[in-house]
Amino acid sequence: MRYRLLIIFSIFCFVEAMAQNGQQQWTEPQLQAEWGLERMPHNNANPHVHVYKDKCYDALFTRSLGWNGGDGVQTTLLPDGNVFWSFNDSFYGRATDASSRIRRSSNFPRNSLMVQTPGEDGLPGAEDTSFVWLADWVQREDSTAEGYYHCRTHLRHPNGEKTEAQIRRGEIDQTWLYWAGDATVVDGRLQMLWAGVYNGTQNLMQPRNRALAVYSLEGKPGSPEYLKLISVDHNFIVHDPIGYGSTLWEDEDGHTYLYACYQFRKNAGDLLNTSSPVVARSRTHDLRSPWEYYVADASGKFHWQSTYPTPEEARRSAISSRSVATPWVFKDGDWYYMTAQGFVFAREVYIMRSRNPWGPFEECRHLWSMPRELDKLGTRTYQHFYMPHLHQSLSRQGELVFSTNTDCKEWADNFNAVGSADFYRPYFFRVYNWKALFEE
Repeated sequence: MRYRLLIIFSIFCFVEAMAQNGQQQWTEPQLQAEWGLERMPHNNANPHVHVYKDKCYDALFTRSLGWNGGDGVQTTLLPDGNVFWSFNDSFYGRATDASSRIRRSSNFPRNSLMVQTPGEDGLPGAEDTSFVWLADWVQREDSTAEGYYHCRTHLRHPNGEKTEAQIRRGEIDQTWLYWAGDATVVDGRLQMLWAGVYNGTQNLMQPRNRALAVYSLEGKPGSPEYLKLISVDHNFIVHDPIGYGSTLWEDEDGHTYLYACYQFRKNAGDLLNTSSPVVARSRTHDLRSPWEYYVADASGKFHWQSTYPTPEEARRSAISSRSVATPWVFKDGDWYYMTAQGFVFAREVYIMRSRNPWGPFEECRHLWSMPRELDKLGTRTYQHFYMPHLHQSLSRQGELVFSTNTDCKEWADNFNAVGSADFYRPYFFRVYNWKALFEE
């Protein structure tokens, strides 16, 4: 009996010591069956970190009428509890059902919007009826006619080459276009950054201007006023080769921090670019307030400046020494965390932390890895994994939620083959107990 009491006392002392050292006792996530989470074993070397495929959200985005594919998937939580979604290049039209998943007649709007309404528990709804697509449909009346459930691009570039008559028929601008940046809510309205892209030279997708659009949040999803475009400044930044504001963090210090990755070759003989995360900030949370850019001088000392960085300034102003893509920053406790994909097109997603939203983000851990095959019919291997976007508005228990983008080897593989409708669409993943990576 005395021996048992000694063991119990020793265990108590160990647990107490762990608590005093700030270490947490990590447990298995408490999951509900309706969440549809499928464990991915051996995805992280830390035994406390649990990575799951989100089969519920995968099913929500396995669609056969209207939107049936898209990349650049981003979300913003709105004050009314709805979640705002934006997409870049998307497929709209028809695909066959779950037995074959063949994408057939679809057009290709270059950006698109959707709203997700909350369920009874107040969390984002996980029913098909929770999705309200803010689509400018070509026609939905005649399933035998051209353009059935096709969609027009939401925000056209002012230099778009199509005529109004062509746009009404459902044709899409391909030379000048907008891709979505991140968005934030200021004074009861949604402010959203859009990246202007020129695609007129060998499909090189060259960055041009950055636009700022403002949307109404009056009414309810589906009403004419809800997310109505109030204004758009196409020359918000006349030339933006870096792409500040691809992702945002609204900090308690009153600034909104604007992140991007700047690609360049460190050495003349390098075969591949490096991709360095950089940051700017708006003076207030209002993105229309003056911007400041975090830049290192020739001696390596950082400062905030009001002028847009030169290429030389941008090259020396990385806020992490890691070569990464798609940086997302958020705060938890006293730490700022950045998630990012290894560059270029690596399957690994990393997480770094810093005491400041401007970095440096040098304490780095492997967070999770994209599987080599997709859960789909037909060809399961993909060509590129890109844009692992973080969606904290979808989190239920503090876990990290990601959508992923993947493409197929040949453009034609998106059509007319079994499983083709499940290329070029998001798949979802959740990472639990991720903070265990930073325990001593």
